Amino acid sequence: MAAMSAGDWRAFWQARGMRELQLLLWAAWDPIDGGHSGEYDGPAVRVASLLGSRAPREAIAAELGRIRRDELGLEPVPSQDARAADKITAWFEAAAS
Repeated sequence: MAAMSAGDWRAFWQARGMRELQLLLWAAWDPIDGGHSGEYDGPAVRVASLLGSRAPREAIAAELGRIRRDELGLEPVPSQDARAADKITAWFEAAAS
């Protein structure tokens, strides 16, 4: 991952990172099945924080599982959370390089 200054990271998230992450959550992890991308604002902020702290894919999958269970009141689907975490980490590595 490329070394960026704090200002560069802020610019990345403001210019495109947050919107791309919201769309990726909607496309790759849609536990509410058909919600609109704006419903992923809160989860995107939490996932972005994990990405910014260089959390591993497993931590992202676990967070998606917590959101699914605790905030959406849905049954766990660890395989879907893991697949989404794979896509999110791959996107972030590519976007941040």
